[in-house]
Amino acid sequence: MVRTLLTSFLLIACCTAGYSQKGLYTPAQEWPVKINDGWFTAKTITYGPYTTTDRKNGIADAAAVSFIKDPQAPFNFIVTGQDERILVQELRALHVAFSSRSLPSFLDNMPSTAPFSYVQINGTKNDPLKRWELILKEATYLELNENKPLGTLRSDQDEIRITAHNDFGTKNSYENICYEFHYRRKDIAAVIPGEKPRIWMSTEIPVTLQPVLAATIGALLLR
Repeated sequence: MVRTLLTSFLLIACCTAGYSQKGLYTPAQEWPVKINDGWFTAKTITYGPYTTTDRKNGIADAAAVSFIKDPQAPFNFIVTGQDERILVQELRALHVAFSSRSLPSFLDNMPSTAPFSYVQINGTKNDPLKRWELILKEATYLELNENKPLGTLRSDQDEIRITAHNDFGTKNSYENICYEFHYRRKDIAAVIPGEKPRIWMSTEIPVTLQPVLAATIGALLLR
């Protein structure tokens, strides 16, 4: 009887834990963040070993995002550090603009008029021809309360799932939204954008993924 109850408890715990593995949020894995935004200088952000340039309005590589016919609020910037120089382009578009692309169900089931954020990340020094894209929907209170999936960061070979929660803020609010990155069922990075940003990066991620995550985090910080 005791063994049966213990087994049932473990099964319930595994099912309800979802993606969240709080071992990511340790002082050793939190990166320092510095916002450089002087009176006479453009805003840049330094986090860990990486730095963004200031954001520039418009699309830098139109051919790369040509499938989106009516991009809204586009901008681009460069992420440098660790011998990297990565072009990042971000824009907003309606769900219907992605009708020709395969999407996970939590994105594909959204109304055709739902706004998505789209980020394209150029190749890194170790894989210069491998592009990544982030497709992210807007969150509801209930989704944040439960750390539900909101987006996908993917290349032609890999996929990283994005969830978001408000555990650092107040339930039923958009306060201190924290975006978590999950790869092969492990929490590998997290970021809280805003005026007082915070970033965590797992020390156990593959070295090739760190610059991709850094570029994506830069896009979330500069939105």
